[in-house]
Amino acid sequence: MKIKLTIILSLFFSLILSGCQTTTTYYLGAKADIKEAITLSAGQVQQQQWKDPYVAIDYSYTYQGNQLNIDGLFSFSESAKINYQTVRQLKLRLFLLNKNMRVVDYREILRVLGYSLEDQDKINAEFVLNDDIVAFTFGYEGLLRDDEGLSTTIWRLPKRTP
Repeated sequence: MKIKLTIILSLFFSLILSGCQTTTTYYLGAKADIKEAITLSAGQVQQQQWKDPYVAIDYSYTYQGNQLNIDGLFSFSESAKINYQTVRQLKLRLFLLNKNMRVVDYREILRVLGYSLEDQDKINAEFVLNDDIVAFTFGYEGLLRDDEGLSTTIWRLPKRTP
């Protein structure tokens, strides 16, 4: 009986721990929408905006050699603020793209948990780029809640299918 309990507990904890691990290869090779991609330009690029029906990102970046620095401000768009009251969670990622608009690398640059859609967050990220990276785009997935407590899943991510 003791051996069975030990095996069951070991399997249970193994499953829990494997669920907590993050995968860094999940989006590699995914195809980004060319209309949303930002082509890298050497030097400093002044304030720009990346926006969709749910989020707005006002950003600027510096690209020198193989170093990319991005500074910005994340906020929810007006249409999201009209329809929803709080954000339960949201993960904002920056996807680095090759000439075929395929994801070569990516990183979570902001995590938003449980606050008003009126709030804003600063973004500051630094990357060392491979030679084949020519562009980047933002992507996110999250859960918004309306005033009645109903939740809606939102996302904008590169497509993992060919």
